This record gives sequence, C-alpha cells and structure tokens, in this order.
Amino acid sequence: MIAGLVLLAIGLSALVAGFFPAILLVLLGVYFLWRQFETAPRAASRDDGYAADYDDHDYADQRPSGAEQVYAHALQAAERAGLDPSQAPVIPVDIGVMAFRGDQTPGVFRTRPVPDDVDYIQPFVQVRLPTRARGRIKFEILDSNGQRLFVHEDFYQLERGRNLITPTARLPIHDAQAMHRDWRLRVTADGLPLAEHAFRWQDTDLSVVRRHLTEDGEISTELRTALAESRLGELSLDELLADQETLDAERRRQR
Repeated sequence: MIAGLVLLAIGLSALVAGFFPAILLVLLGVYFLWRQFETAPRAASRDDGYAADYDDHDYADQRPSGAEQVYAHALQAAERAGLDPSQAPVIPVDIGVMAFRGDQTPGVFRTRPVPDDVDYIQPFVQVRLPTRARGRIKFEILDSNGQRLFVHEDFYQLERGRNLITPTARLPIHDAQAMHRDWRLRVTADGLPLAEHAFRWQDTDLSVVRRHLTEDGEISTELRTALAESRLGELSLDELLADQETLDAERRRQR
C-alpha cells in the first residue's frame, strides 16, 4: 500500500509539471492500491477458516472421556451376537478374560492367546449405557468342542456410561480340556445376546511336558512341585517317566 501511494504521488506531481510519461507511474500506483484492497477480503476468509478448524478441534476435545477406547474386537463380538453397534443402545466396548496363575498378578487377554498353563480364567465385559439400568448379566464359556464349561449369572445395578462387569466366579483350567480350536465367551443381558467373543490358547513348554507325564491327567504332587519350580529343564522325557516309575514302585513297597 505504501509503495502504491508513493508511486501515485510521484506520478501526479510529474503529471502536473507537464511530464507526460508520468501517467505510467500514476497507473502503476493505482494498480498497487487496487491489489491491496482486492486481496483483503480473501485474507479475512482464510482467517474465518482457521477459526472454524479451531472450533472443530475444541468440540472433539469435549467428547465423553475415553470415547476413543472402543475396542474393535468388542464391536465384532456385538455383531456376532446379532447387534448393530451403530444402532444398539447398549453395546460392549471391551471384552476378554483375566488369567490367573498362582499368586501372580492376573493377566488381561483380549485378542492375545491365553497360555494353557494358567490355573483359572475369569471373563469380563465393559458395556456402555445411555442411562441407568438394572438386570441380570450371564456369562458362558464354551470349549473347542462346543461344550459349555462355565455358566454364571448375577444381578447388576448399572450406571449411565461405562460399566465394567465380571462374574464372581472363575473357571479352573486343566490339561484334559479341549483347547485345539477357539473358545467362545457369550454374554447375555436379561436373556438377550450382548456379545460373543472368541479367544484361543497358546501351548506352553510346561503344559506339553505335563501332558506326557501321565495318561489320566493326574500328576503326582512331587512332580507337580518340581515342574512348578522349573527343576526339570535338563531332563529328557524318558528320564521323567523313569522317575515316575521309581516313585510308583516305592509307593507299592511302602504299602
């Protein structure tokens, strides 16, 4: 703008003095001024655009806390149960099992395979509700053969928003159970399907050795203790079986 005013002033002065080519300076000054005023509305439009982006960003931050923590496998579990996550008023946002081994802190398994040497598993589901509600929630666990191993139903008072639900019981795990394919976790609310989640098992070295020690699934207390303390790492399977035969023979002599 300053350059345009300077050129316009010089041009007009020269034109008044009778210097005819000065009209070019006048025209150049007018052009600079026109460009300045013509681009001003566009700059204002860009500022409005930035303000709109800022408003959208603020609106996103004001969404319910944890709204992004809806697990994809939980929505798939809802779809397997026959629900439409975009339409159902009550949907699962998280589902899986907690696995317990001895006195260790339980592990949470959603889509990861569960080690097959754990002692217990306990299912859980987190559901989102639009309002307060109460009702009966039932958990069922089916093995690879479709056999129902776990059924537990309790009455719950649920609040608006997210509710973490887990039964007050656990399923004992042992080697005789069918673990060759996925297991199923089913959750129903007042008799209506809410979620059907699939999870699988992972073979562990300890469980493989335990399955070869005996045919009837029973393990002696001495061998179970030795396995738990990992004192058998360098022994072969033949040596383990020989130890078992020695223990059996000693018991027969004592009798």
